[in-house]
Amino acid sequence: MTRGLAPADAVVVGGGLVAASVALELARRDLTVDLLSPDRAGKPSAPGGPVAAQANVERLPEAFADLALLSRHLFSDWLSALEEETGLPCEYDERGAMTVALDDAEEVLLDRALDAQRSRAVHFEVLEPEDARGREPALAASLRAAFAFPRDGVARAGRVGRALVLAARAAGVRVREGVDVRAVARGAGRVTGVETSVGFLPSEVVVLAGAAGPDGVEGAPRLSLEPTSRPWLRLEAGSDPDRPGRLLVSREVSLVPRRDGTLLVLGRGSREAVPAGPSAGSVAELLSSVARMVPAAPGWVLRDLGAGVDFAAPDGVPVLGEAGEGGLLVAAGWGGDDLLFCPAAAALLADLVMGRTPPLGASPFSPGRIGV
Repeated sequence: MTRGLAPADAVVVGGGLVAASVALELARRDLTVDLLSPDRAGKPSAPGGPVAAQANVERLPEAFADLALLSRHLFSDWLSALEEETGLPCEYDERGAMTVALDDAEEVLLDRALDAQRSRAVHFEVLEPEDARGREPALAASLRAAFAFPRDGVARAGRVGRALVLAARAAGVRVREGVDVRAVARGAGRVTGVETSVGFLPSEVVVLAGAAGPDGVEGAPRLSLEPTSRPWLRLEAGSDPDRPGRLLVSREVSLVPRRDGTLLVLGRGSREAVPAGPSAGSVAELLSSVARMVPAAPGWVLRDLGAGVDFAAPDGVPVLGEAGEGGLLVAAGWGGDDLLFCPAAAALLADLVMGRTPPLGASPFSPGRIGV
């Protein structure tokens, strides 16, 4: 006989940042919430931390950009509340971000992306190359164009994840780690709970918020999410007084500064088979891309490397909303932007659960558009 667990008003399934954010927001709205994670709860998909809703080289899908800007608008207050509740600093640095173009092709892409930003009245500064190097002396002399986005920034994704779990526990969320969800149960036209590796958990609201979607959960919708492998490097640059102090974004790479003097290098996602770690070729390519942006980079020391796995919808827009049957919702397909989207995802999902009108229309993010 399946052992029964204490019922919850809402069950959130997933081990990432978005799942923990949704669980915390639902608890803040006075619901009894269980957060079920297959491993450690609040774990980011990669060790990055850009909070860059604006600093993009390529034009983004309209719905993606709208959600990103909403989340960026909410982010500062959301993170401040999280730090105040837990006492855990998340090393949020809002010195801004800079997108750069190092050749004609990059400049064309950047101009097109900025047309979309102008249409949304996004504030940015157009910098002459010498002005950009005045702010970031390490930038290459070959710099063709640069644009500054003063409201973008970076945070420590791992610290944010730990703070989310601490705040969730303090708000009454029952955080269950090492629990597999096997099936969504239904009755009378709505969900009734989930079958798990530790027993049946009754609930009339289930939010499937795993990064890869609800794959492998019986009775859950099937989503056409595409996995990508994204290599990353951590470089030691503490002895370089001119090392970049703000997020730098190019077509090939993002360079994320940290307070300990290291810089995180994030490559572009690839739909090749997901490896255990980056290949020697991809590491060499990343290092070359960094050196192209910052010529002093070959003097920095490689401290760590790895490859994160992201999942995205074919149209590039996150999946967020109700999945057909009463009480079943999905949040997935964030790509590499799980940290950025936490506040908006939590607000939209919580509003849908509570029957309120969310700050953005949910139809562009509907799970139904990609195969429920």
